[in-house]
Amino acid sequence: MNAQEISLLNSGQDVGLAVAPFGKELTDFAPLAAAEAERAALVTAIAARVAIQGAITTPSTTAKDDARERMAVAADVLSARAQGYALATKQPALKQSLTLSYADVRYGEATEDVNHVRDLVRKVQALPAQVRKDYRLTDAIVQAPALAADEFEQAADAQTDTKEAPRLATLALPELLTRLGAALRLMSTLLKGQSTDADPKFRWADLYAAFANANKRRKVAPKRQLPAGQPRIVRTLPFTHADGQPARLANTNYGPAYTLTVENRAAVPLLLWMAQRDGLKTTPFPCAAGAVTTLTREQLGPATARYLMGEFAGPAGGAATVVVRRVVR
Repeated sequence: MNAQEISLLNSGQDVGLAVAPFGKELTDFAPLAAAEAERAALVTAIAARVAIQGAITTPSTTAKDDARERMAVAADVLSARAQGYALATKQPALKQSLTLSYADVRYGEATEDVNHVRDLVRKVQALPAQVRKDYRLTDAIVQAPALAADEFEQAADAQTDTKEAPRLATLALPELLTRLGAALRLMSTLLKGQSTDADPKFRWADLYAAFANANKRRKVAPKRQLPAGQPRIVRTLPFTHADGQPARLANTNYGPAYTLTVENRAAVPLLLWMAQRDGLKTTPFPCAAGAVTTLTREQLGPATARYLMGEFAGPAGGAATVVVRRVVR
């Protein structure tokens, strides 16, 4: 619900409290009693739907996010241990294939990230038993990312299923809110007409004043919009790498309307490019060491490339943050 809808619901609830002491007046005026009954029923229905919408989605969303966090941490640990073997035995290609960082799994596209995690687990399981023993690639360490990936998929399925209920409930909200507004307007009209009734047995003026005070709407500020041409942040990509090997930052093919702002905190340049497939090297764009560089998507490579790759121009590696923005048309 937006602010205006919440304000309308609050008014409907407040009116119920305001008119409750005026049972005699409601009983005496059948059209007003009918409008009040309609108001009460609508407020109850709307509140129930809002409660369903809020209560169902939150736990499933949290479970999915928690599972993804565990998957990212477990994959990062497994990758780090496996890379140690590749480095010690001077196998750079194997090291690259065993590289899967926390950021890769935590912030990428979900389906591909799960596949990458399971692929890493399979590659480590394929290593000789003595290698796994020497480099402390225990069964628990190896299986942890796979188990977390299973939990993540189960949580994602549960989120899809549970969101169906609030989706159906929300479909009724616009109509219910419209009817609530109509019921309140009818009550206002009826009470205004009765407010000048001087019959001493009734308190029409007091009832109208109480209703009018309860039916006030909270003023809602106009929705803020970015002016045309103002960049909008769509993704922030932290990139930390301990060596000079290429690594994937994202697997989304941002279009020509996107810009990237790179804060390179390393002592060496950060090289960025877009690749047709994960790990493929093309002509990189250098982002200066210790500086902030802004570039367009077109400067990074072919329009059809979908993998954002990066590497630091030096064996020490470094840290950087890439902020992707879209120009609002």
